[in-house]
Amino acid sequence: MRVIRAASLICGSLLAAGCGSEADVTPALDVGETPASAAESAARTGTPVASFVLGCGAPFTREATPATLAEVFGRENVIPETIAGPEGAQMNVTAIYPNDPARRIEVVFRNEEERTDLSAVMVSAPESRWTGPGGVKIGYGIEAVEAANGAPFDVMGFQWDYGGFVADWKGGKLAEAKGCAPTVRLTPGADSLPAEIVGDGVEPASDLPAMRAAQPKVSVFGISWQPQT
Repeated sequence: MRVIRAASLICGSLLAAGCGSEADVTPALDVGETPASAAESAARTGTPVASFVLGCGAPFTREATPATLAEVFGRENVIPETIAGPEGAQMNVTAIYPNDPARRIEVVFRNEEERTDLSAVMVSAPESRWTGPGGVKIGYGIEAVEAANGAPFDVMGFQWDYGGFVADWKGGKLAEAKGCAPTVRLTPGADSLPAEIVGDGVEPASDLPAMRAAQPKVSVFGISWQPQT
């Protein structure tokens, strides 16, 4: 299943500093558990609701709103922000734990003004404790992402505003995740890159020797949803 390019562009908008360039995990909420019931459970047990496992279930469903997220994470920890996006654009997001890099997440709504119709949830801080679909984490090398997918995948060429996003999981384990699409961006570690893995219009495979030599690592991961029809 091909990754929808529009989702990659939405996610790329969250890389305020990167556009144009390149601890312990608590259990996730049950998929059927609502934010309200999770909050009530936390109040009874004293267990933190904010799991560090990012998946397609509650509280991050496409029906989520800032209000439902506030029920889970605390109103003081769910804050609207305007951040710089690619190509000089400004973008409204909802930041969860905005001042804590280890826990910070950025939530994108298609209706940016009303903050409705959840589009993407992204993690990009190098210090992040979050784990994404397939166990992917910030700093994972391309081989580790390939192992999580169970197969090679294609990557959008590096060194442009949307470079490094996975373009196609090639039918691997990360091709679908219970209704939402995993999004991963890789940033190369090598200073000099060959033309075959650079630029818009090329989508090199993860197991290409030039890709391995570039030593790319995960700089962003998240989940996203296609527009409702």
